[in-house]
Amino acid sequence: MSKNDQKMIKMIKNKTLLFYVFCSLFIASLSCLNANNQNKKMDSTKVVLMGNSITEGWQKDRPDFFESNNCLINKGVSGQTTVEMLVRFKKDVVDLRPNIVIILAGINDIAQNSGYISLDDIAKNITKMGLIAKASNIKVVVCSVLPVTSIEWNSKIKNSNQKVIDLNSKLLKSTKTHGFLYLDYYSSMKDELTELTYDGLHPNKSGYLKMEPILTRAIQSLLTDPN
Repeated sequence: MSKNDQKMIKMIKNKTLLFYVFCSLFIASLSCLNANNQNKKMDSTKVVLMGNSITEGWQKDRPDFFESNNCLINKGVSGQTTVEMLVRFKKDVVDLRPNIVIILAGINDIAQNSGYISLDDIAKNITKMGLIAKASNIKVVVCSVLPVTSIEWNSKIKNSNQKVIDLNSKLLKSTKTHGFLYLDYYSSMKDELTELTYDGLHPNKSGYLKMEPILTRAIQSLLTDPN
């Protein structure tokens, strides 16, 4: 092989190497750009968390999460049932004109805080909230009810976790029917209730840490959805 041929081969190799380096840098810059765009979307987004004590306690136990995600507006009220949430839904959600609402409700209905209510009616109340939001061009996330070992404040409620499972099944069906996003906390927490709650129901800090990436992923998926 002549020296000219060797030089030519070396030149081609160098150009090929430069091409791959350029491509790698370009791809990396795109990833960074996408991440920055995602962060900008998060910053300009308004997300209302509609719920009960589980939502209310989240901000108390994990203030850092809300400080670093200032798009989140906590509208949890301890002890409330879906009937009570419906009453304040316009004021606490619709009137704030959020991009997204996250609805986490139902356990206090199962506990009969406002008296007996069927699982069908609980699901209907949550669906009504979603439809009210959807009519106002608010994207809707319906959360599964969290797993529970027992309802300490009402020992008359038996098989509470099976009721949660049955309600979640109805909620999943409703989200598919109405085009809501279903957010499944239940599956991620059901096997670690002792570690993730302080009473077999309400999340402790570890529980909220488990929930936070699930919530964040759901919000980001809606931000990238053109619909």
